[in-house]
Amino acid sequence: MKPAQLLLQYQRLADRERVLRDSIERIESRLHSDPEVVRLEEIVEAARAVQQAATARLGDSDRAREDHRSKLRTRERELMSGRIRNPTELMQMSEEVQHMKARFAEEEDAELQLMEDAEVADEAMRIATAELDAARARLAEETPALQDELESLRLELAELEADKQRIWAELPPAAQTAYSRQRVHPAVAEVLNSQCTACRVTVTSSGMQLLRKGDEIVHCENCGRILVLA
Repeated sequence: MKPAQLLLQYQRLADRERVLRDSIERIESRLHSDPEVVRLEEIVEAARAVQQAATARLGDSDRAREDHRSKLRTRERELMSGRIRNPTELMQMSEEVQHMKARFAEEEDAELQLMEDAEVADEAMRIATAELDAARARLAEETPALQDELESLRLELAELEADKQRIWAELPPAAQTAYSRQRVHPAVAEVLNSQCTACRVTVTSSGMQLLRKGDEIVHCENCGRILVLA
C-alpha cells in the first residue's frame, strides 16, 4: 500500500478513535453520574426546601394562633366574670375582645392558605420523588447493557490503537512528518474527478501524475492537504 493510502487509512482510524473515546466518556460519565438523575435530585432538593419552609410557616402559625386563642379565652372569662363593674373598663375590655376575635379570624383565614401551600408543597415533593425513583430504576435497568457496551467499545479501541500503531510504523519518515505537520482536518483528502474533495480545487496534471505513481506525498496546491486518489 502506498504512503498516501496508508495515511488515509490512519486518518480514518484516528477519526473512529475520537468517536470511540467520546462514546466511552459519555457512558462512563452516565454510569458515574447520570445527568437525568442529577437533574431530578436537584428538583427534589428544591421541593424539599419549599416543603420544609411551608411546614415551618404552618407550625409558627399554629403556635401563634394557640397563644392568641389562650389570651382571647382569658380575656373573655375576665369580661364575663362580673368582677369588672366600671362601665368604661367593661367597654374597653369588650372592644379589646372584639379586636382579638377579628384578628383571630384573620389568622384562621391565613392558616387555611398556609395549609393549602403546605399541601401543594407536599404534592410537588411527592411527584419529584416519584420521578427521581423512576429515573434511578431506569438507570439500574440500563446499567448492565451500558457496562456491556462500554466493554465492547474499550475492546474496539484497544484493537484500533494497535492498528494505528502498526500502520504508523509502516509509513516512511517523510510521510509521518508530512502528516504530523498538518494543522487542518482532515489532513488527508481524497481526489475525485481530478478535484480535491476537501476544497474542490482541481489538481494539476502533474499532480495527478504523481498521485497515480503513488511514491511521493502530494499536497493540494490550494488547501495544503495530503492528497490520495479515491
